[in-house]
Amino acid sequence: MRNAMIYVRHEPLAHLFLTYGISASDLLSDHLKVPKHLLLLPPVDEQEQIDPHTWFNIIDGADQVQDFLRSKAGQTRCWLDYSSPRFLQELTPNEIAELLYLGHAKTHLSSPFYYKLQNELVYLPLRNGMVNMYLRNESLFATFLANAINKYMRRIANEEPFWLRLRQQHFSRVSHAVYTQFLPLLEDGVVFDFRNVRFSREKISVPLLAPKARFVPDGILTDTDVRRLGMLVLMRQKNQWMMLHLPIIANNGLF
Repeated sequence: MRNAMIYVRHEPLAHLFLTYGISASDLLSDHLKVPKHLLLLPPVDEQEQIDPHTWFNIIDGADQVQDFLRSKAGQTRCWLDYSSPRFLQELTPNEIAELLYLGHAKTHLSSPFYYKLQNELVYLPLRNGMVNMYLRNESLFATFLANAINKYMRRIANEEPFWLRLRQQHFSRVSHAVYTQFLPLLEDGVVFDFRNVRFSREKISVPLLAPKARFVPDGILTDTDVRRLGMLVLMRQKNQWMMLHLPIIANNGLF
């Protein structure tokens, strides 16, 4: 898989995750409650439901939201959740203008979390395939990332002709304890490089890389373009993930 990588850069003060390789469908999980209402930022599709106060498209109902997040529009439209249609009608012209800016500039003018909307998530796809994702509760990102990692692991398993047992394996989720180990690294940007996954009977190892310059989707990352951070490793017998930092890997001759 030529473009099989996940990139994440975390800006904690803004509650912002700049991502690549994580799609809107990865936000769906049995562990999380699906939003019942989404507000879609312009451009407006006149063939879809429109809120008469903001004149933005809306998605109502948990089932409808799930269908939207799995659709192409869910990946390419800018949107945020909101708690109640009643409070949507109380947005001021200034707040609507801020939402217009949010959808146009793909970044916040003021806080992207609105008291009236009680929104938890803002999803802003960029033209280069990356996504600006604002999370009120940043710990939710651990679930989104774990879903995306398992998505790539399943794709790799299906493409490996000599690893039939790999196709049958159920991949456990990256635990929150492991996530907290590499969370500090995300502030400088981390690539989860599924193009160079290493397989053995005992483990599956995913290289973790830090780009030395600005990350460019679809760009070629050579050894001189990145700094090796370590490995995210799935121990196959225990079906548990662990984080190996570079000094540990180097001492064991794994690089």
